[in-house]
Amino acid sequence: MASPEKNKLFIDKEALAALSLAQEGLLYPVTTLMDQKEMEAVNQSGLYQNQTFPCPFLLSPNGKRNQHILSQVKKGEVLDIVSEGKLVGSITASETYQIDKLQRLEKIMGGDLSTTEAATTLQRLGDYAISGEYQVEFEDIKQAKKILEEKIALLGAKKITGVMMSANPIHIAHERMLREELAQCDLLVIFLLKPYKKDSISYHLREKCMQYIANHFLIKDKICIIALDDTYLFAGQNKMILYAIVAKNYGCTKLIVGQNTANLSVYYADNTIHSVFDRLQGVDIETKIISEYVYCSLCKTLVSKSTCPHGHHHHTNYNAESILELLKLGIPPPSILVRDQIAAMILSYLYPNRFSNLKRLYYDLVPSDGILHSQNEEEFYIQLMRLYQNSF
Repeated sequence: MASPEKNKLFIDKEALAALSLAQEGLLYPVTTLMDQKEMEAVNQSGLYQNQTFPCPFLLSPNGKRNQHILSQVKKGEVLDIVSEGKLVGSITASETYQIDKLQRLEKIMGGDLSTTEAATTLQRLGDYAISGEYQVEFEDIKQAKKILEEKIALLGAKKITGVMMSANPIHIAHERMLREELAQCDLLVIFLLKPYKKDSISYHLREKCMQYIANHFLIKDKICIIALDDTYLFAGQNKMILYAIVAKNYGCTKLIVGQNTANLSVYYADNTIHSVFDRLQGVDIETKIISEYVYCSLCKTLVSKSTCPHGHHHHTNYNAESILELLKLGIPPPSILVRDQIAAMILSYLYPNRFSNLKRLYYDLVPSDGILHSQNEEEFYIQLMRLYQNSF
C-alpha cells in the first residue's frame, strides 16, 4: 500500500488563493492549469484565447516532496492538495513537465528581476508543473463573489468602477479619488489588497479604517469593500494587467488607478497618456489613470497636480510610505494628510498601552464639559490632535 505522502501535493495558502481565483472564473478566460503547449503559446504571445494574459497559469510548487511526486506521477492519477496541514482539494494529473524557472519568473514579474519581490517569488517555484482538472476549497473568494453579486443586484448597478488599494494607510488624497469616482458610477468596488507577508498595519486594521471612511465620509450604500488576496501572481509590472482582468471578471466596467502607482509605466506621447494598459487586448474594461493629488500651500486645499498653477515647492505630497513612517515613529501626521480618527486607530494599534496614566493625561490636557466620556487611547489621540490644531 502506498504511503500517505505519495499522492499529495503540499502548497501554501498563497498558491491556494491563486488556484481559487481561476476556479471561480476571476482569471477568465483562464479557468484551469495550462499544459506545456499552452504555456509555450502564452510565453510567446502574451495571449490566451485571443485575450491578454501576461504569464502562463501554472502550478509548480517547490519542495523536495513535491518535486519527487511530480517527477513520478502518471496521467490520470489523483493527487490530494494539502495546505497548512489540511486537505483543501484534489487534482487529476493530465500532464507534468519541466519548466524553466527563470523564464517563469520573468513572465510573472514582467520586468526587473533584481528586486526582493522577484527573489521571493523565485524561491517558491519548483522544477515541474502539473496540469489537469482540479478542485479546491477557499471560502474567502466564494464569499467575496457572493457579496458583490448581491450588491450589484440590489442596486441594479450598470456602471461599476473598481479600484485596487493597499490603503496603507488610507489618506485624504485617497478619499478625494474615491469621492470623485462615486459621482460617476452606480457602484464603487474597493479591492483591498490582502498580503501574505507581515505588514506594519494588519489587513484587518486597514479594513476597519476603510470601512470607517466609507461609513462616515462617503456614500456608503454605493461602496462594496472586497478583500483581494495579493498572491505571487500580482507581482511586478504584470499585476496591473491581472488587476484589470480580475476587476472585469468580478463585474466591473471600469478600473481606476492613481498615476503614481508603482509598475504602471506611465509616459506621455503627443499629449496622450500611455501606460501598461495599452497592452490590454480582448479585455472588455475601461481603464482610467487618475492624476496625482497634492496639498497646495497657496491654494490652501487639495488639488490635482496637473491643474494647479503653483510650483512643486508649494506642494505637499501624499506619499503613503512617508505617512506610514511617521505613524511607525509614533508621530501623528498632520490632519491635511490623514484624518485624526484614522491616525488614532493606527497609533493605538501600533503602540498599545502606551500611556502609564491615561486618566491623568485626560484630566490635565483634554477640555471637559463635566460629563464622563470614553477614556481609551484612541479617543485620547483624537483629542490631542485637535489640540495641535489650535493656535493663539
